Amino acid sequence: MFPFALALFVGLGITALAMIFDRWLSRVPELWALVLVAVGIAVAWIAGFDMAALWGLDLRASWIGITLTGLVVGGMALFWRHFLGLLGSLFRKVADEAEEIERQHGLRRVA
Repeated sequence: MFPFALALFVGLGITALAMIFDRWLSRVPELWALVLVAVGIAVAWIAGFDMAALWGLDLRASWIGITLTGLVVGGMALFWRHFLGLLGSLFRKVADEAEEIERQHGLRRVA
């Protein structure tokens, strides 16, 4: 379970790192998945993180395990991006930002 939790939190870190570049990545939404998976694979290679080896699974070569772990970490990062977006949208719905702005600036509803 420890390797899975580590992949989950490394994915969260990659998501936080990628959000710095949100201005440029939001122009092409498909680019998000590519960037997150590429960074996930790079981080897995830099750290030598191999979930298959940690779980005791035998693979033909160790590079396969590291690359697959990078894909998993990139997928976790993409999951975190969408999950945090869901939480943000729920918060905006509950807080009703438009009503708050109207109240702060003394605006009244037209319709």
